[in-house]
Parts: sequence; C-alpha cells; structure tokens
Amino acid sequence: MSEAILLGNEAIAYGILGAGASVVTSYPGTPASEILATVMKLAKDEHLDVHVEWSINEKTAFEIAFANSIAGRRSAVSMKQVGLNVASDAVISASYMGIKGGLVLVVADDPGPHSSQTEQDTRMFAMFAKVPVLDPSSPEEAMDMVQQAFDLSEKYKTPVILRPTTRVCHARQGVRLPEIECSHTPPSFEKDPFRWAATPGPRLRLHKELNEKLDKIELDDIAMPRLILEGRGDLAVISSGVAYAYVRDIHAMGLARDISIYKIDMPYPVNKKYLDDILKRHKKVLVLEETEPVIEMQFSSREKVSGRLDKTVPGAGELTPDNVRQILGSFTGMEEF
Repeated sequence: MSEAILLGNEAIAYGILGAGASVVTSYPGTPASEILATVMKLAKDEHLDVHVEWSINEKTAFEIAFANSIAGRRSAVSMKQVGLNVASDAVISASYMGIKGGLVLVVADDPGPHSSQTEQDTRMFAMFAKVPVLDPSSPEEAMDMVQQAFDLSEKYKTPVILRPTTRVCHARQGVRLPEIECSHTPPSFEKDPFRWAATPGPRLRLHKELNEKLDKIELDDIAMPRLILEGRGDLAVISSGVAYAYVRDIHAMGLARDISIYKIDMPYPVNKKYLDDILKRHKKVLVLEETEPVIEMQFSSREKVSGRLDKTVPGAGELTPDNVRQILGSFTGMEEF
C-alpha cells in the first residue's frame, strides 16, 4: 500500500473510490471543489468505470446519486454547506424513503466563514433531516470515515453525511492510499411505489421506520463517545472534528493534563445514555464543537455542561488553537493556558 501527502479533499476522493462508489456527482463550491476534481482525475488515470459528473446544481447532483443508490449501487455526492440548502428537499425525502446501495453525502462546512455567505452547521441540518453525520478531525480520518459512512449507510438503509470543515478540507497529511477497484454490482431496481413514490399516507409509515432506525443507530458503536485520555482531575472535554485536533495539540504541549478528553465521531445521533454517564463521572464538562451546539443539545441535563449555550464558547466564528487555549483556561481556571 503506497503513501502520499494529500489535501483533505483529495483524501476524501480516494476514500470514495476505495469504497467502490460507481456514481460520484457534485456542484462546485469552496471548500468542497477538489473532491470531484480528484475523483475525475483518478477515474481517468486508472481507467475506472465510474460515472463522474459536475451537475447543474446540488439538488440534481444528489438526485443522480440517489437514483444509483436505490438501484443497489454505492454513490457519493459532494457540495459546500450552503449548497445543501439547494438539495434539501431531495435529501429530506430520501431520508424518509431510505436507500439500497450506500449513499454518502459529503458536505464541506466553512466556519468563519472564509468563502461562504453563512457559516451554517450541516450537523444541525442532519438533526432536522434525521440523517447520521460524521465529523472528521483530519484528512486521514476523513478518508477512513468515507468507508465507515458507506458501511453505516448500507447497514441501516439511510443516507449518511460526512461533514469536513475548511481546516480539514484544505489541510495536508500523509495517508496510506486505499486500493481502488471498480464496483461490478449490476443495477437492480425493485418497484415499490409505497416507498419510492410514496404519497402522504405511506410517508407516515416511512417516518416511523426512520425513527426506529435512528434509535438503533444511537446504540451502534460509532455513536459512542470515546475516552481518549483520562485526566487526573474531575473535569472533562468532549469534542469532535477539528476542535478535537486542537485539544489534542494543546494536551501534547503539556497543558490540559488533568482534563479527561472524549472524542465524538458521529455528532448526531449520539448515544445519550453514554453522555449521561459522562456527567455522572465528572464535576464539569466542556463541549467544543463547530459551529452550533449540536452535541451540547443532546445532553438530557445541561446543569454541569459548558459550551456555546452558556457563552463559555463564542456563539459565532471558527475555533482556533489560540481561542481553544483561552476557553480551556477559563473553563479550568488555570492562567498558564
């Protein structure tokens, strides 16, 4: 297995093809544009039998990928966070209907923002649409999470969102390149008008099925917050995405040694029982996430929880190593941060 230093978006492209996607679509927009451009180059260089398309808009891109998915084949679609607004009707409908072949929706968020009209948080949309969402903290993890997203999608017959942010999309990291092989799964569409062309009556049944799926996903291993480092004190930090990378860097500098560090790979849905268990084990818990309080809102009690809702973490703007240090200093009451 060879290695290369890749842009985060390039790593995601390798992950998509390594997972066997046979249709990959997109509408261009920073910070997501390099994903499809890389897929297109790889498909040409490796002579892959993959349909790769710059679509006329994000809704069309999603619908093409969804059509391939309900024919039983893996598909991926990428866009920036505001492009998800254009595709939202189709995405929410697909959430109700479900899928057959794995369907991964890569939505690149832009906290800041640096190249967008808003810094909206796709994880909030995932809650609204009732779609699982993964939050990578590095290019390598983003590549690995593509495979996890496809597996999760097929296990529960649901679209899955992968949500890298600008600092992941445009970072570079050495990664091990996956083997890329074309999928030879033939398309097979089974006619089921009560699912694929459902009217309002059957949609109620589909909504109930969707809620049952989410209950099962919440109990999956990927929904469990992971204890990465156990501190000597009674304080804890829960983080996801690039915020987790900053917390680890600060810990590596010799700071935050007394704080237990938890990582969440899937901000929605999170195993809520485990969140409650974390509260029982610690005196105070700080949640670091971008840009809305998605994890924070899933605690059954927020009496011991600090984050965006109580203004411990700023309510707008991206997190940086500097302001994460300041937030940790305020949370712990330690000036050396």
